Amino acid sequence: MTHVSEIRERKRPAPAGRLARAVRWLRWPLLVAWLVAAVLLYPLAHNLGNVTNNTAAANLPSSAPSTRVLLLEQAAERGQPQTDAAVIVLARNRGLTAADLAAAAAARSAVARLVGHVNGLGGPGPEQRSADGDAVEFSAGITAPANNAQSADVPAVQAIRHAVAGPASGAGDGLQVAVAGPAAVNADTYVSTSAVNALLITAIGIIAIILLIAYRSPLLWLPPLIGSIVALDVGKAAAHGLANAGLTVSNLSADILTVLVLGAASDYALLLVHRYREELRRHAAKEDAMVAALRRTLPTLLASSGTVVCAMLCLLAAQSAALHGLGPVGAVGIAAALLVQVTFLPALLLIGGRPLFWPRVPRPGRGGHEESRVWSRIGARVGRHPVPVMVAALLVLGGACAGLATLHIDNNPVATVKGHPGSVTGTQLLAEHFRGQDTSALDLLTPPGEAGAAAAAARATPGVSAVTAGLPVGAYGYYSVTLTAPAYSPGAYATVASLRDHLSRGAPGALVGGDQAIQYDIIQAARHDALLLIPLVLVVIFVIVALLLQAVMAPLLLIVTTAISFAASFGLSSLLWRGLGFSGIEAQIPLYVFIFLVALGVDYNIFLTARIREESRQAGINQGTLRGLAVTGGVITAAGLVMAGTFGDLARIPYVPVTEVGTAVAVGVLLDTLLVRTVLVPAGLLTIGKRVWWPARSG
Repeated sequence: MTHVSEIRERKRPAPAGRLARAVRWLRWPLLVAWLVAAVLLYPLAHNLGNVTNNTAAANLPSSAPSTRVLLLEQAAERGQPQTDAAVIVLARNRGLTAADLAAAAAARSAVARLVGHVNGLGGPGPEQRSADGDAVEFSAGITAPANNAQSADVPAVQAIRHAVAGPASGAGDGLQVAVAGPAAVNADTYVSTSAVNALLITAIGIIAIILLIAYRSPLLWLPPLIGSIVALDVGKAAAHGLANAGLTVSNLSADILTVLVLGAASDYALLLVHRYREELRRHAAKEDAMVAALRRTLPTLLASSGTVVCAMLCLLAAQSAALHGLGPVGAVGIAAALLVQVTFLPALLLIGGRPLFWPRVPRPGRGGHEESRVWSRIGARVGRHPVPVMVAALLVLGGACAGLATLHIDNNPVATVKGHPGSVTGTQLLAEHFRGQDTSALDLLTPPGEAGAAAAAARATPGVSAVTAGLPVGAYGYYSVTLTAPAYSPGAYATVASLRDHLSRGAPGALVGGDQAIQYDIIQAARHDALLLIPLVLVVIFVIVALLLQAVMAPLLLIVTTAISFAASFGLSSLLWRGLGFSGIEAQIPLYVFIFLVALGVDYNIFLTARIREESRQAGINQGTLRGLAVTGGVITAAGLVMAGTFGDLARIPYVPVTEVGTAVAVGVLLDTLLVRTVLVPAGLLTIGKRVWWPARSG
């Protein structure tokens, strides 16, 4: 006789059944809610560029002496617009002719006539002739609100270049004319709205093509792509809110956010759709298949996104304001990508149903497999000779690390300009013909009572060529300090350090600022941040992966391979940058690249090892590794291509640091995808054997 409680238990819905009904009921509300949210958040997302801060001060720690100088100068000029100098230089190698001098005077008059017609342009200063007689220069100031200086410099510099081109051409061949100075650098590195839109369109096109190839379906690529676009909308709106709250969001962070969210959202979609297709072959109801897919993938997706989010939040410990701000910006972007793709994407897939997978519709009882034939064959070869394969992979990576010898730090603002436009050519002409007339002099501020001692200490400092008094800055006295070393060179930075040391003894209240001091403080902050953040990020990632895999040995293997991969990727990228003609990298760039390569590299590690661990519980470490690689190799390849393609798209931006971050991450992700995660890591797992899951007893 059947007990009454047993009958009731049979009638009670199974947990999976209840979840399936909840999923079926929620699909339309979720779809509508996300679409409404995307529409409402679009204005904030679209206007993110209006609240970014790309000034040099954005990269400074608040305690740096040059930061204090900037704050004092801004307080003294409160209400006054920012002024950038445009320096017009005309030069001829064998001496200026009378026609050249007449052309210079005509060029100055042409610039003067622009005053009143070009917003922000001030009258040109007097002409100065170089000591060698081969060049003449004059400057004009361009004023604009501090938060809009770069966009204001663009039309003014374009107008100046057009105005001086006519008189210069009348002097005959051989006369060089260029517009340099901070305003010209801003104009040549300005990222227009059209450039940002082109970046977005290209990134979306790359993702669409890769998804189309990966899914081999004319319909299935659309839901992941739509989800990625919604996630980007949410992420950029959240970043806008952070900027309004006082966080420093640089142009570099905003550009990176676009490709990071698109790439991560597409990766999460690839993993979810891949597992959903597997489950559709096991379940008659698509809701049951979705519940099973989410159960299997959510822990992996949470660990994967959690790793990147925690790595980003580690940047809150950075001294650099730009790095400090990148942390929360990247974290909210990744969180948006995960949230959208585990709620909005399932709703789209359920509404579309099995026909989305046409022409290869997965159904229970029908043949089909998720293993990649290519990665199955690669896995078989790795399985036959894991130790030689591991050694060969390490040798390849070690050879790539040799490229690190070409790495060179260059924080000269001109080094951020691509190619050889007028700002670069003009800077070279000024350096060649106006040595000793450094336009990047230091600002020395002295409190009352220390002016004489500070000036004397500055004049006694080796490397200082001139100390000139100027107008006071508030309650502080002001001196302009000119250096003998070339601007932004190691010698100039050494003089900054020496000058501060002399002042600490003779005039302890004096402060040294100015452009070169700013760059020196940025370099020092970057060194501090690297020593702090690199071990912190590695420890955080290790803890998260160890909790996911419930092991110690496997996370250690993944962290070591990730570190080796980063070094190799950075070495290859250094060679690539040399080939592209870049003179060096800014001091903060290695940290940007490290954060993304390590976090994203572990991302793919988690995709792979979580599936290997799942398969190993049933088939053992050897078969589990080969099965896990066969099943996830294709997904990881597609995900890596998406991320590499979107980050590589940053090379379109006319700003060298953005290009360097984009190309380095693209190179690193490809190296991770094609060698480290899918060859070196499986070889390492097979070599270590089941001990890799220690302290657990078995896989």
